[in-house]
Amino acid sequence: MTREGASSSVERARRALAGAGLAPDTPIERANSFASEAWLADRFALRVNHRGDLGRMRREAELAPRLPAAARHPGVLAYGRDEEIEWLILPRVAGVQLSRAWPDMDRGQRERAARQLAAALRALHSVTGDLPGDGDFDPPHVLPLEPLLEIVEEVRRAGDAGLMDEIEAFLRARWPAFDERGLGLVHGDPHLENVLWDGEQVSALLDLDWSRRSWIEGDLEILLSFCDQPGQFVAPDYRDRADRRDYTDVPGWLADEYPAWFAHPRLADRLAVLFISRTLGFVEEGWPPRSSDPTDLRDPRNQLRRLLDGASPLDHWGRELGSG
Repeated sequence: MTREGASSSVERARRALAGAGLAPDTPIERANSFASEAWLADRFALRVNHRGDLGRMRREAELAPRLPAAARHPGVLAYGRDEEIEWLILPRVAGVQLSRAWPDMDRGQRERAARQLAAALRALHSVTGDLPGDGDFDPPHVLPLEPLLEIVEEVRRAGDAGLMDEIEAFLRARWPAFDERGLGLVHGDPHLENVLWDGEQVSALLDLDWSRRSWIEGDLEILLSFCDQPGQFVAPDYRDRADRRDYTDVPGWLADEYPAWFAHPRLADRLAVLFISRTLGFVEEGWPPRSSDPTDLRDPRNQLRRLLDGASPLDHWGRELGSG
């Protein structure tokens, strides 16, 4: 981070504290976060969004009071915004990101963490009532078929016509798998960077920015994709410790703890379409950059090709662990 960047982030944090009615000189330290600027004080955590999509954090502030304790969300102390930033203040919870703790955990701890995460998400999925929907987001966080096909067309025009022709046919053939079964409040981004582990248990499930009413398999797709390619989800400073072999047993633990998550008869088709929905966004943005190595899975085009060729673990897990 440049000195200018660090200074501006500190200034934003101080402005948020003042806006929340707290002393702007409260001692804080920077915390790891990809989607927003995060800070820790003795008794609270502060997240600041300055990326232009203001309103994302308000969703979490509105949903948090409706969540059951079993969802393991710490609650929200304050939310606010001005013309340039928005902020969220939460109680500080003991623990580190589960993804950081995972390499040093034994098998028993890993199983306990996976089951507790599945149970927390089951509790979150059970929330009913008036919920924000997929249509509140721009792609790729919106699932309906037409927005997906619009992205397909944009990528096709950019020079990936052959691959996108196959993707469109794949999406159209599998879209009927999305009937009305399995709808609930989804987290939207429940990988292990957004989960805290205190050494004994999952202490918090965080970051509901993308939470909305949708198909609950959307959360499952992200967790399974994390198990397949954890290095693509974690922060750069410990990416070399994110080994997919450490997550081999996780899908089975999830299925055993939360069988309804795997119950749809066309689970594999749902997972595949949800994966495409999320991955198309990376292709459209052009990041990570195109690779000349067809086995390089950092290139999202190669991930899509692997899926189309039937070589993705998502297809295997969907068929092996599903009830269909």
